[in-house]
Amino acid sequence: MDKPQRPIASAPTDDDRLVQELQSQHTALEKQNEELRLARIEVEAGLQKYYELFDFAPVGYCTVDRGGTIRESNLAGALLLGLDRARLLGRPLGDCVTPVSRRWLHVFLERAFSAESRATGEIRVDDGDGGERHLYVEGSSFEAPSGEPLCRMAMMDVTKSRQTSIELEHYRYHLEELVQQRTCELETANEQLREQAENLTSIHQALDSIGLIVCTLEEQDARIDIFSVGAENLFGYRQEEVHGLSLIQLYPPEDRGVIADQVRRLRQGEAMQSFDMTLARRSGDRFPAVISIHPFARQGDRFTKAVGCFRDISELILIQNKLRAMNDELERRVRERTAELHESNVALKVLLNKREEDKVLLSEQVLSNTAKLVEPFLDRLMKSGLNEQQQVLVEILRANIEELTSPFANNLSSKLTRLTPAEIQVANLVKLGKRTKEIAEIMHLSAGTISIHRKNIRRKLDLTNQKANLQTILSTNP
Repeated sequence: MDKPQRPIASAPTDDDRLVQELQSQHTALEKQNEELRLARIEVEAGLQKYYELFDFAPVGYCTVDRGGTIRESNLAGALLLGLDRARLLGRPLGDCVTPVSRRWLHVFLERAFSAESRATGEIRVDDGDGGERHLYVEGSSFEAPSGEPLCRMAMMDVTKSRQTSIELEHYRYHLEELVQQRTCELETANEQLREQAENLTSIHQALDSIGLIVCTLEEQDARIDIFSVGAENLFGYRQEEVHGLSLIQLYPPEDRGVIADQVRRLRQGEAMQSFDMTLARRSGDRFPAVISIHPFARQGDRFTKAVGCFRDISELILIQNKLRAMNDELERRVRERTAELHESNVALKVLLNKREEDKVLLSEQVLSNTAKLVEPFLDRLMKSGLNEQQQVLVEILRANIEELTSPFANNLSSKLTRLTPAEIQVANLVKLGKRTKEIAEIMHLSAGTISIHRKNIRRKLDLTNQKANLQTILSTNP
């Protein structure tokens, strides 16, 4: 008996295979679409996060093109530039800065677009209150998706830091002046002790010429903790010999009673600055010193540490004594010189008095000799039968001699120094009451020439515009 035959399955057709491939591709596309959707959500979330970070960043950011036009800006950037972001976009960055900064901004953008590294600098913008805001900027170029070169800039407000820098610079110069004038090495060392205790050893080594001692403050005493190299050279002790000992070891016996009061003041925070005191070396020798002590390491209302600076001023005192001796010697010389000048002044006065006496005696002798030796001959000459013109000349000669021998002569000469000899002769004849015609006959000149001399005399004596009589002026005000 024949077995029944199974039905033979029909082979899949091309349409069936196409449907299966489409279903497979549909499933793959749905899967890819889901992946793309999730990726888009993730990218959008990241982009939103970037925008939030960009917008709300404390640093100002903006993007500008090669011409300086603002393409993008965050809120901080708009706030720093002093405009709303909506008004800022599309606006030239040069309009937002001061005129002084525009030229520099142009150079900055050229550097940012041409250099591979970052360009840095500073610009100034108006702060809206009549002042200026200083912005520190950094920028670098990049290429937009469209291929356009752009510059991304970061801006920070450094106005306060700039003002602080200026103030710090001012204080630095002021501090340098104080250091030069007051030698603030001790204050500097004190600040370094408070801030960096680990550098104390190196500070001690740098101060070999100054004894630096750090002590622990107890109730009525101070125990030595650190004894610098300068202190070892100054007092003759080694660090290990005095560590833990009382500071009273360095005081002479008669002055050790003051340490309790000094410790009390230091524990209360009172610094003792630059006071003089006599100290004792290990050998027993005493020396004058200038001391400055400052408390530190405060615990509650009391200070537990103090740093003291001790400097030997023996040479300084020696120099002061020499200067004092030199000053005394100088004062002695001044007194001696003053006495010499006083004596010279007295001698000079005696000489001046003698000169005045000789002058009076000379005047008396001149007057006496004139009366004895000149006037008698003038009288005899007048009686010798002279004609009228000769008698006039003799009278003029007598008058001139009287002028020369009287105190009036000096005054007349001083007033007539600007006159020529001929004008002086005319002035003397006018003073004697002679007319122009008479003067012309006496001097053998024309009347016109005498008139010219008279005009010159009036001009030189500032009488040109005055109606005063020349004879009167010459007689009463020579």
